[in-house]
Amino acid sequence: MFDLFVYPKEGEPFVFQVEKERTLIGRAPDNDLPLTDQFCSSRHTAILRRGEKLTVVDSGSKNGTFVNGVKIQQETELANGDEILVGMTRLIFGKKPLSHVELVEAGPLAENINTIVNVRDILKESAVDTMTRKPAAVFDPEEIRREQKVLRVLNEVSQSLIYHMPMSELLSHIMDLITENVRMDRGVLMLREGNPPQLVPRVIRIQNREMKDKNFRISQSVVRTALDKNSAVLVSDIQSDTQFRAQASIIQSSIHSALCVPLWNNKEIIGVIYGDRISILESFTPDDMKLLTFLANLAAIKIENARLFEQALEKSRLDRDLSLAVQIQRNFLPRESPAPDDFHIWGTNFCSCRVGGDYYDFIQTGPTTVGLAIADVSGNGVGAALLMASLRAALHSEVHPGVDPAVMAGKLNEFVHRSSESHTFISFFFGDLDKSTGRLLYVNAGHNAPVLVKASGSVQRLPRLGFCLGMFSGAGFEVGEVRLDPGDRLCLFTDGIVESRDKDREEYGEERLIELLKANPDESARETGERIVADVRAFSQCEDPEDDMTIVIVKRKG
Repeated sequence: MFDLFVYPKEGEPFVFQVEKERTLIGRAPDNDLPLTDQFCSSRHTAILRRGEKLTVVDSGSKNGTFVNGVKIQQETELANGDEILVGMTRLIFGKKPLSHVELVEAGPLAENINTIVNVRDILKESAVDTMTRKPAAVFDPEEIRREQKVLRVLNEVSQSLIYHMPMSELLSHIMDLITENVRMDRGVLMLREGNPPQLVPRVIRIQNREMKDKNFRISQSVVRTALDKNSAVLVSDIQSDTQFRAQASIIQSSIHSALCVPLWNNKEIIGVIYGDRISILESFTPDDMKLLTFLANLAAIKIENARLFEQALEKSRLDRDLSLAVQIQRNFLPRESPAPDDFHIWGTNFCSCRVGGDYYDFIQTGPTTVGLAIADVSGNGVGAALLMASLRAALHSEVHPGVDPAVMAGKLNEFVHRSSESHTFISFFFGDLDKSTGRLLYVNAGHNAPVLVKASGSVQRLPRLGFCLGMFSGAGFEVGEVRLDPGDRLCLFTDGIVESRDKDREEYGEERLIELLKANPDESARETGERIVADVRAFSQCEDPEDDMTIVIVKRKG
């Protein structure tokens, strides 16, 4: 049995035990773990049991699922202590945190006892500038000592942050450096994560052992001021502030001083660092605030660089996976055309993304018959490619000698309807060509009507005889019949061909396609197809098509 420690934005934390093989989490009441969180989707995420391990997978939520601050794109294994962010609810797997950070309501800060300095103002004049610009006659030895300490600490911290380390290790290392150089009883590093962004505690440091199992309550006023004003906030002798006396949580903690500094990376605020003193009776000083501001700025830049580095690594991994997917998809398409006899058959495909949702195939259905298939999955990219691969597998399992195209289309329709979302469908054409007679039995499930150009120059279209696959369960399909005589040419294509646009957004259109099919009747199927592709590219003046493009040419010798 596995435990999830649940920390909602509002309400008391609780423990949820993962017992099922698949635990659904979301806002809907019928989830295994329902959450009253307005930023959580009805079916947000799922926890899966894989033997002695747990994994988490996002269920297509609007705002995404985050593990340790990283938005997951695929099923992700959980380690003890990992933090899952669902909407604005934190779930910690397996290991209860020693202290739970909670932001508590508080009134505005009293200006007479708080110091608020904009981060830009603190960073504007470095310690070196402050020292070198003072006349020698007014040098203050104590101030010089303080400035030298700042320089020494910044140098040490800069050196220790040179090398890359995983994000979790980096954050822990940063907090260790801060608590070593700025004395505090309790400290926390919080990052803005999720959608909408919220502060999520990533590293907690409790220096006083007596406080390790107690809740870590932080004034929202202090944090909000630091974020809204991009300012370092110093609260000295917090007990004397009438705004805070009424807060039992702060009085019980006996906080003498608090310090909150935004993590500003010179572009945006990505979080805050908060510290307070309870057993340490001395209040934080402006020098402490200044040093922490410098450290926070260094940390914010390093965190941002680490994020970019990890994103680059993830992109590199995804590129490798995508390259493999491209090769796999290319292997799904015919490697060669059927052997020439009385018919020349040729096809090609171009993806608008690296992988796409167009598909064509030549399938031997008998000694003299060949199946001609072309399909277009709604949408493009990886999702369309996966559904295309599933369709190909289902089609190959249904094709056999003497296949009834209508019955086969009905089975494929039910498969796609079960296997895809309600807004996803596939336009599909399949024809069983008898090369000995030229007879073509076909079914057209919502696909662009193939064009048959007769040897005489007349044009015939093979119309749609049913809905696209996956649109409606139980949909019926009709079988059409046509004959290819010597000299006839048949063109199957997807909408990426005829809907290609030029710089003025004019479509290529079927009429241009038909004119090219009529021209040069002595060409082979390959020559005709390559000429059409070249003309479409010249028309659109675009190397990469806006939509997937697929074309198949079938010619019966004259």
